[in-house]
Amino acid sequence: MYLVTSDEMRCFDHDTIHRLGVPAMILMDHAGRAIAERVRELRPKKVVILTGKGMNGGDGWVAARWLRHAGIAVEVVSSCHPSDLQGDARAAQQMAERFGVPWRVYEPGSIRGAIAGCGDGQAGSPERVLVDALLGTGVSRPAEGVMAQMIEEANASQAYIVSADLPSGVDASTGEVPGPAILAHETIAMAAEKLGTAVTPGALHAGRVRVADVGIPIDPARVRASYVAPAAFGRQFGFRSPMSHKGTFGKVGIALGQMPGASRLASLAALRAGAGLVVVAGAHVEASLFAPDVVVREGSDPAQLLQDVDAVIVGPGLGLFGREARTWLYDLVRAGVARGVIDAEALAAVAHAGQFDPVAGEFVLTPHPKEAARMLGWDVRQVQARRIEAARTLAARCRAVTLLKGHRTVIAHPDGRVRVNPTGSSALAVAGTGDVLAGIIGALIAQGLNAFDAASIGAWLHGRAGERAGEELTEIAVTASDVIARVPDAVRAYRAEAGASE
Repeated sequence: MYLVTSDEMRCFDHDTIHRLGVPAMILMDHAGRAIAERVRELRPKKVVILTGKGMNGGDGWVAARWLRHAGIAVEVVSSCHPSDLQGDARAAQQMAERFGVPWRVYEPGSIRGAIAGCGDGQAGSPERVLVDALLGTGVSRPAEGVMAQMIEEANASQAYIVSADLPSGVDASTGEVPGPAILAHETIAMAAEKLGTAVTPGALHAGRVRVADVGIPIDPARVRASYVAPAAFGRQFGFRSPMSHKGTFGKVGIALGQMPGASRLASLAALRAGAGLVVVAGAHVEASLFAPDVVVREGSDPAQLLQDVDAVIVGPGLGLFGREARTWLYDLVRAGVARGVIDAEALAAVAHAGQFDPVAGEFVLTPHPKEAARMLGWDVRQVQARRIEAARTLAARCRAVTLLKGHRTVIAHPDGRVRVNPTGSSALAVAGTGDVLAGIIGALIAQGLNAFDAASIGAWLHGRAGERAGEELTEIAVTASDVIARVPDAVRAYRAEAGASE
């Protein structure tokens, strides 16, 4: 599924109106009707629609007209007097008024007053629906004044909130929430979901997102972001020829450091994700710590021991910092291992002492927010508030695909493309799951996938395995080993979705 920014949506909207000749009022009517149809499905006793000055507010007035036409009790609370509206938004208001839609201009307490007439339903009950049509995709500044008051009063209303296009107060392009923002139960996105509701923190405000076809064509070639979806990758992964052998699926090498448990997790995950062979190499290796399926090589020079692998994983359990970690990684690159995963402590080799050293080849960087903050010179709160920007910046500076871990993992390509992973749950919030992710991605790279696709599919598989483990064991009781055990379930799910696309 494509994810569009504010600028991209503006271009598609402009082309539909000026190149295809569809009047803006027709598009507004389609949007308002889509909102009304979804609200009708909730069977509310009363609907209160919050409208602003712009086109998003116009959508709200149209929705009010259609709801009134359907015999549903509806009222509009406007941020301004209707005489302040212009163009199609004003026309939509006038039509709604002629249909008998009651309205009031917002004053403190008026949202509570409008809802009060529909009983004492449970908090968040669809008996009492608020439609948020205050701010549209073109607004990126913090909500202030009346808008901020309306947002705060709406959130405190305990009504079921449906946002039109995106929750007011969320940046459509970045997911940032610079000020007060609506906490919606669901969002009706017009034509395409906005990137800002796919990533946190915006995703935490959007609830369930539904996309409504309002007659605006989306050109995939002009969109730079999408969700990770197996259907988009098809048979790149998960399907094997009967003539294949272990060499077909590549050799993964893992540089063993001071904490062998992390390398053990990565090695098992790589095997479960389909690597033909996994080699663990390092000094003072205890072969008994590793499964018999794993090849163990002992020695102090990983570059020498791993130069025959198809993908290398450096970082899990490494325990090395500064110049030593940097030397280790670059020795591997110079030895010809130019594909793989750089994780954990090895990320310091890419950004040692705050200085970026671009890495040649097909590498994936897998920082968590704290590691990303250290690499960027930001604080963690900045990274979490601006996840898209953080991932894109690291990818461009390091010339490597960057996977920023966390809720709605972001995968960024150095050329600016972004994918957002929709799978995963809080079951993955436990030590070792990052090592599992590194193992899965390393296996996919060894099997011939490019770094961007390997990181994307790997994140999807990892997230789905975590979901399955959480469903079976509860999110609280899951360990990293439990996630590895569910990778086969994730592969089955991937194959089912990818195969269904053919």
